[in-house]
Amino acid sequence: MSEEKEIVILLRQPPHGTLYPVEGLRMSVAVSADFEPITIAINDGVYTFLKDVDKTMYSMHINFLKDIDLEIYVDKKSLDERGLVKDDLIDSVEIKEHGEILKIIENSTVTIPF
Repeated sequence: MSEEKEIVILLRQPPHGTLYPVEGLRMSVAVSADFEPITIAINDGVYTFLKDVDKTMYSMHINFLKDIDLEIYVDKKSLDERGLVKDDLIDSVEIKEHGEILKIIENSTVTIPF
């Protein structure tokens, strides 16, 4: 490949009632074969990474991404709007300020929303 691509997988939907986060994390794993995608949770997607959420369908995807040192970011503004704090989340994610999240998305070559 001649060009470096910055790929963002954007998780926007909650993990309950939809399969969007599961499919988004599966996409991150698939894309990681050729690229180093950044997975970002915003809006209701932040619920995907709560400690108390049933992650049966996607915990293996989170573990795989962390095992190969790929980043998973959670939007601080989305957490604040939902009354959530860092202690509510699993350890595998990093909280980023909303402005930083927007910059990452803006600078990406491809953003794939879920």
